[in-house]
This record gives sequence, structure tokens and C-alpha cells, in this order.
Amino acid sequence: MVAMAREKTIGSILRREQKRLWKTCPGLGLQSLWEQAVGPEVAASTSVISMRKGVMTVSCSSGGWACELKLKGAELVSRMNEMRPPEKVIEIRFVHEAHSSRKSRK
Repeated sequence: MVAMAREKTIGSILRREQKRLWKTCPGLGLQSLWEQAVGPEVAASTSVISMRKGVMTVSCSSGGWACELKLKGAELVSRMNEMRPPEKVIEIRFVHEAHSSRKSRK
């Protein structure tokens, strides 16, 4: 019997590598998907902090950004899931950490 070689398409290789990246560096994979989902303007003022049990936490450069993005939460969850992350996004929490801006002034 001849064993059939598994077909390796570029798509299957990319999906496998995306899953590997997600497991080893979840923030890096999430940030990339986030930037694709929201565009360069929003991405420049935000960064993904974590993803736990489907809840993604995003740090915003100001309270105004956090408030505005919270209003678009359901739409952004949908956009993120369209990007086909390895873990389904259930909720996005937006936070503004004032102490991080103090650190950057030093």
C-alpha cells in the first residue's frame, strides 16, 4: 500500500503557522489581527493587552478612545471574528491606563 502524502497548500501552512504563533505569542498575533480589523488610525491609539477565555482587553491612549470603541464593541467583536482568530472573541474590553502615559514622559 502506498501512503498518500498530505497535501500542503500555502493556505494550510499559513493556518498552521498562525495557530502556532497564537499559542507562543498570543499578543503578537492578536495585535496584527486587531490592526487589520480597525485600521491604522485606531491601531495607532490602541494595543491589545491580553486574551483570556474569549475576552480581549485593549489598552487605549485616552479615555475618549476607550469610550468611543466601547460603543462599537459588538461591531468590533464581529470584525475580529471575521479575521478567523484561533480563539473566538466573545467580548472586547477597552481600558485607559493613565499610569502608562506618565511612564512615557520620563
